[in-house]
Order: sequence, then C-alpha cells, then structure tokens
Amino acid sequence: MKYLAPLVLSILVLCVRPGLAATVAAASETKGKTCRMEQQCHWDNFKKICVYVKVCR
Repeated sequence: MKYLAPLVLSILVLCVRPGLAATVAAASETKGKTCRMEQQCHWDNFKKICVYVKVCR
C-alpha cells in the first residue's frame, strides 16, 4: 500500500506533458481564465511528495 502512492504519482508525472498544459491553457483562455498545471511539493515523513494541480486565474 505504501508503494501505491509513488507509483500513481510517477504515472501522473509521465502522463502530463508540456503540450497538454499549453492545450489546457489555450482552451481556457476563451472563457476569460488562463489555466496551467503547476507542481506543488511538501515534505511528509522526510520524503518529498510532489503533485501536479490545475491552477486557473
């Protein structure tokens, strides 16, 4: 179970491509907002945990 989270995160990182973020941003600009994928990291039990989140402004 403890190896499931890093596996899911690594799959997510490999699936997110720079072109995808640009496509999301271009599609969202028509609505008046710009969106992009940002990486947010935190430390948990001396391990760095990073996830990608969609940020729209």
